Amino acid sequence: MARVVAGDSDPRCELCSGILKSDTILFGQPLDQDVMARALEASTNCEVFIAVGSSLSVFPAANTLPRAKNSGAKVIIVNGQLTEMDHYADVVVNSEISEVLPQICGVVKSRP
Repeated sequence: MARVVAGDSDPRCELCSGILKSDTILFGQPLDQDVMARALEASTNCEVFIAVGSSLSVFPAANTLPRAKNSGAKVIIVNGQLTEMDHYADVVVNSEISEVLPQICGVVKSRP
């Protein structure tokens, strides 16, 4: 995240010099149906659902959060601003992701 904020250029592949892209979906890109099916299944079976840095307003992926909540999961939303789904959350953290996420990971790692 610091790299993006600093305005550094995108990293390049050492083999082909192509631009490396994170595994994200951009607006207008189709979702892989198998990936979406696995995400919906995982959201139904999880104990904790953490949404990080998402507006939670793009469907069908946004369906995973209410599905998790309705299946009994604890829901945590970490985002720089309010979302349409904050009412589902057990915990809402409106702060810089780069500050909050390492703290959450530290708590999770310290658990037995």
